[in-house]
Amino acid sequence: MRILGWVLTGLGLAALVWQVWTQEPPPPGYLFGMPDRAAEAAYCLAVAERIGEITGGHANAGLERHLDEQIDFWRGRAIGALGKGRAGLARDSGAPGVVEAEYLRVAAEACGMRAITAYRHRFTLPE
Repeated sequence: MRILGWVLTGLGLAALVWQVWTQEPPPPGYLFGMPDRAAEAAYCLAVAERIGEITGGHANAGLERHLDEQIDFWRGRAIGALGKGRAGLARDSGAPGVVEAEYLRVAAEACGMRAITAYRHRFTLPE
């Protein structure tokens, strides 16, 4: 009788592990409330481009290289959704009480982390 109890416990545990192991992962949420990956990429592209417009290429060299790398990274993923990304950024950065420069800094960090975590991108390290 004891053996039967251990066997049933082992089978139950194995069934639980199997159920968890084979579950579909939950769909990832997209940054900034964007509806899909392309729109999210377009938003991140718009962020990097807007920061580039503000700095005019005169920020420190490390920041400019990072912006260029973000632009290159997101451009290929944003195809077909450029308007959605730009409209989303205009909506969010122009909201009442939002300081655009601070919002762009936080958004650029979020986009960089998304590139690293979701796409396994490795940004060039500063020299």
